[in-house]
Amino acid sequence: MARGVAAQNIVIDPILKIEAVAAPYDFSSIQGLLITSGNAVAHLPVDLVGSNLPTFCVGEVTTLAASKRGLSARHMANTAQGLCKALSYEHLTGPLLHLRGVNTTLDIAQYFLGTETNVQNLVTYQQTAQGLRNETYYILQSVKQVVLPVFSLRSAQLLCRLDLDWSRHSAVAISQAVADSCKNVGFGEVIVSLNPNSASMLGTITPLMAVKSG
Repeated sequence: MARGVAAQNIVIDPILKIEAVAAPYDFSSIQGLLITSGNAVAHLPVDLVGSNLPTFCVGEVTTLAASKRGLSARHMANTAQGLCKALSYEHLTGPLLHLRGVNTTLDIAQYFLGTETNVQNLVTYQQTAQGLRNETYYILQSVKQVVLPVFSLRSAQLLCRLDLDWSRHSAVAISQAVADSCKNVGFGEVIVSLNPNSASMLGTITPLMAVKSG
């Protein structure tokens, strides 16, 4: 709205919700944390709050949020793949703990399997599917052109399972993997955000809204 999109042209109807997962764990031997999502910061185990543990993060916003929760956070990359590459140059042995959701694009523990870097997984939240509202279905079925921002691969997978004609709609994907899912179900237009963050997504979405509305 701050960029000029009318409120009546904006529909907020998440296709998934983030829910906490009980995650008992002995953190005494952990030498550092890997955080690839703001959801992991929001669901940080209480024993880690204020621990000042070295924390290697994806995204500047996530890094700042981790710092505010008392972690010694460093911004390493803008993607999980970039984080893995950056860690390869750090020569860390660990153990490092990746705080993550049930669904993840990249299993970092698996990525480092067989190397000197010991990475373990701890699932602290889950991305639970939820159905769209009836009015959202009506819009997707009746409106000629809808712009759908897709912020995660899990969201893309859930969205693309719906029995809808996507050929009239546009998807703005936060990554190439998300874009590939949208292309496979026949979106009329698929655009990949220049950077995998909210600001870049907004910068891509807003001009499209102006075109569709005009």
